[in-house]
Amino acid sequence: MRITHAIKVPLTGLACAAALTLGLVSFPTPASAAQATAGAHSVDAAATAGRLAPAQALGRWITIGHDSHTPTKVWSVKRQFKSRSKTLQVVFRCWDGGDRTKISVGVDRIINSYVGWRVKGAGPYPCGNGRKHYLKIKAKKGANYTVIFDLKGRKHTIEYWMQNEL
Repeated sequence: MRITHAIKVPLTGLACAAALTLGLVSFPTPASAAQATAGAHSVDAAATAGRLAPAQALGRWITIGHDSHTPTKVWSVKRQFKSRSKTLQVVFRCWDGGDRTKISVGVDRIINSYVGWRVKGAGPYPCGNGRKHYLKIKAKKGANYTVIFDLKGRKHTIEYWMQNEL
């Protein structure tokens, strides 16, 4: 709705409140929903537009591998992951169903099919109901790494993500 010819004078105080209440004055609506949320939620709007928001610019992770395994006690992941940055992170979880099973993880650097060594290990952590655990290492850019999981207790499902920092 547009302002009628009768109300072209500046509206102040009570006259402005009365004009808004009666519907004589309306404000233009944004052309799209993205414009409407851009002012109120600039971080979300920047993320949806493909730009990095200030809070997300540091510490971003890219997933370079994801897998899960049916119930098992020991899982040596066959895949090797080439590090694309100096920081590598393994995010892992398992479900224990209340039997107090614990999970340990180890990250190995692989030189070839016969030579490799443990870079870092962690655990045991309680499996819980799928609570995520994190293991972060300083990696050599371009080197290959693999992961080994070990459950202390009964067999349970394991899920992991291998991530590089951007």
